[in-house]
Amino acid sequence: MSLKINSVKVACGEKVFDIKDEPMPDGAWWWWFWLFFFDNPKNPDRPRQLMILWSAKNTPEIDCNGLLIKPRLPLKKESLDGAVAAWYYNGEKMFHNFLLERCNIEVSKNMLYASGQTPSSFAIFEDVNEIKIGERFRFMATANGKDDFVAPSYHANNYLKDKGYAITKINRLDLTGIVDGASVKGTAYFQRVLVNGPAIPWYWGAFHFDKGAVLTYTNQFILGKAVKKNISFYDGKDMHIFKNIKVRRTKGDLPTFKVTGSSGREKIRFTVSAYAHSSWTFTKKATKHIPNHLVYNEYPAVLSEFELVNKKTKQKYTLNELGKAVGNAEHAVGYLF
Repeated sequence: MSLKINSVKVACGEKVFDIKDEPMPDGAWWWWFWLFFFDNPKNPDRPRQLMILWSAKNTPEIDCNGLLIKPRLPLKKESLDGAVAAWYYNGEKMFHNFLLERCNIEVSKNMLYASGQTPSSFAIFEDVNEIKIGERFRFMATANGKDDFVAPSYHANNYLKDKGYAITKINRLDLTGIVDGASVKGTAYFQRVLVNGPAIPWYWGAFHFDKGAVLTYTNQFILGKAVKKNISFYDGKDMHIFKNIKVRRTKGDLPTFKVTGSSGREKIRFTVSAYAHSSWTFTKKATKHIPNHLVYNEYPAVLSEFELVNKKTKQKYTLNELGKAVGNAEHAVGYLF
């Protein structure tokens, strides 16, 4: 399967659930991924976060955090034999494997529903996204941004000949909801991905600022060579794009990530400071020469430093102008074929 490279603005429901025409080669992987950032009255500097992932992989066997998944093959696109996984940071403690179970993912025109001990669902009603997780969580996420960067968009990229990925995403949504019977407010991030090819190491992050700005960065690499890297910063009015990026990670369970970048007219630097950690470890049978193992680390985090400077005018953005920033940083290591 070759993925056509393009980037277009899409309607909220378009391409999210319509997988009937997509190829299903061996190893292909679908997932729907939500990140929720919401208020933590006990400690506002450490917002609560929840991440949920519905996924199905066209492979005979795969292990995720000790859950062995042997899907019924061939996969049926209207009822994927997959799994649901979630972690939850409640403001004080990280609950790993908050959800981790096999399930059928029923896919229809405007929603998916995952059966299991804790049923979960994701539905789109016009411009409102509703996500339910058992009886404890109900989120309503709405994309209100006028710029393409914060609107639903679609992009595809090949990183190894005809191997690559296609992604539909929304970089920032307004969030309301009910958690354990209490109202919450915050923001959300969404992506829906089809991967045809190996999962490779990466750094990634998405951060939402109090006053509406959005920052994302990515650095994917194979054997130390970057295959995709960029920093995208939307200040609430204009976009700032940096293709030149460096990411340095400190050691420890709760690391910091020092990220820098530059363009012809601007330079940017910021520090990502993790305050919690969860991970998923995916393992398949080893290939002849390469271990088939990927550790997918995720870090609820804040920006402890941020500076963007125009080299000519010396105009500067800092946290003083933008407000606090909360988000999630990823660091994946290993390869999964």
